[in-house]
Amino acid sequence: MTETLRTLFALDKNIELFVQYLPQMVIIFALISFGGWVYETIYCSVVEGEFTKRGFLFGPTCPIYGIGALAVWLVLGQISNPLIVFIIGGFLATVIEYSTGLFLERRFKKKWWDYSMFKFNLHGRICPQASAVFGAFSVTSVFVLVPAMLNILMLFSRHTISVMAFIVVTLYFLDTVASLLWNGPTTHHKVEAAAQDASLRIEEAAHNASHQVDAMAQSASQKVSAAAQNASQKANEAAQKANAAAQKANAAAQTATLLATQKAKEVSQKVQVTKQKFDNTTQKVKDHLPDSFPWDN
Repeated sequence: MTETLRTLFALDKNIELFVQYLPQMVIIFALISFGGWVYETIYCSVVEGEFTKRGFLFGPTCPIYGIGALAVWLVLGQISNPLIVFIIGGFLATVIEYSTGLFLERRFKKKWWDYSMFKFNLHGRICPQASAVFGAFSVTSVFVLVPAMLNILMLFSRHTISVMAFIVVTLYFLDTVASLLWNGPTTHHKVEAAAQDASLRIEEAAHNASHQVDAMAQSASQKVSAAAQNASQKANEAAQKANAAAQKANAAAQTATLLATQKAKEVSQKVQVTKQKFDNTTQKVKDHLPDSFPWDN
């Protein structure tokens, strides 16, 4: 226990080591932050049933994991007892998480995580379950992650590591500025107002379009109805004219038939009269002729 306390208060060695390998520490911070982002994104996406991007920054990173890992390694890196690292590391990570959550909520009026569903949580910012995970993460960081990453990065030249660290710091700086501006109260309210205004305009446009479509449909229906009525009326008139023409044709046919019949009767009567006259004339001629002629002998 005395050795542990002596190690805790001997931070100058750890700080000296941290400063000596500062470029490597920057890259380790970025890698662990990325790993934390992957872990939280997968976990929350599975729990919520859809893809859920985690973190305050735009990029794929959760800096609290990188800060927590380096802070635990900086404070507890010289302790060889995993249980002590688990307890103190979980406590330190919990303090960092609570402070970060409180700052983000008060500054941006928004919660980035909520442990209210877990028992014994404190204001939804921390809970024993998360602290236990952070304790295990502390042990992993102190004894595995940070030493292994530091050994791998030592294989590169200091110039290469410095350039990589500079790029990482630049990207984090730009991402932090953009995220602060975007998530700030003024920008946030402007975006919400713009979104509400756009939503109202879309609803108004949809309403107007619906009204215009209804009016056009009603007008088209009236025109179609009028055209149908007009066509029906014209069809009725044409049918009436056709019926009248048929009646006239029937009357004309009947009249023609009657006239033809009468003419035929008259002709027949005249033929009979002519025949009768012919027969009478023939008889008279026969009566005036002698019974025989000389040439008959």
